Amino acid sequence: MAVNSERKNRRNTYTATRRGTEAPAPRKGGGNRRKSDTKKSAKKKKKRFSLPLPRFSSQGMWRFLRWSLGLSIVGFMLFGAVFGMLKAWRFCLTSEHFAIRDIAVSGNVQVKTPEVLRICGIGKGENSLAVNVHKAEQELMKNSWIESVNIRRDLPGGFTIQIKERVPLFCARKNDRLYYVNAQGLLIAPVDPRSFRSLPVLELGPGGDDALPLVADFVEQFRKAGFPFGFRQISSLRLSAAKGFELYVENRRLSLIIGLEQWQDNLRRIASVVSDIDKRKETVMVSSIRAADGQVWMTKTQEEQKDEAAPGRTH
Repeated sequence: MAVNSERKNRRNTYTATRRGTEAPAPRKGGGNRRKSDTKKSAKKKKKRFSLPLPRFSSQGMWRFLRWSLGLSIVGFMLFGAVFGMLKAWRFCLTSEHFAIRDIAVSGNVQVKTPEVLRICGIGKGENSLAVNVHKAEQELMKNSWIESVNIRRDLPGGFTIQIKERVPLFCARKNDRLYYVNAQGLLIAPVDPRSFRSLPVLELGPGGDDALPLVADFVEQFRKAGFPFGFRQISSLRLSAAKGFELYVENRRLSLIIGLEQWQDNLRRIASVVSDIDKRKETVMVSSIRAADGQVWMTKTQEEQKDEAAPGRTH
């Protein structure tokens, strides 16, 4: 019993000692806390910049090799195709098979064929594939006579150039210089003595600018009206708000005046009168004919007026 009591006392004493011991107080300086904070931040930094190691399996490696091999083959094929096309293109540009031999130019009257070829830069002996068709058309369109152009490449060595020129119908004076004018009243080019064309002279009187857009339709209706002479026999055309269209036929010494209001009807009436007096051979007896307001007036020549005024004249 004594032995047991001693063991209990020793155990109690040990447990009391363990329970009685207190934990050491934390230091006021906080040094351990700083160390722990720096360790945590270092761990965070290491985790932030660390990269996961790739894991490759045998199946993934085989798939990667197949894709790499396929892309390499496609790349080599594309490179070979591009290289072959470049070599073929260089061969064509230097081959005599594509040398220009035939050049057909049509539709040009004012602009002569040598001038057309000089402007567009197309000549015999040059390589047809080296010609920039779009640029050649643009260069030709800079010429004031050319209204439209179409260039067609006929391989291996031919070209067809179709030109539509502006048609001059009048000559007009501007800034003391004479210009060719089309039916729309637009200036085409200065009159060149080397290529002079006898055309009616277009004049604009007071208010004539308003009637200028009607000229193209007027010329077309004049040709269909049934006059005994063509429009090219007209020597001059004057536009004004007061009198409208004033035409002078020099070889007949006849003036025609057509009012602007309902000018189509006036044109038909005056054409009927001119045709009638031409059939009766009386054109030389009339100096002017005017059609306006649904009526037609004729003025006789001075000789005819003198003969009528002379005494003893019988009709």
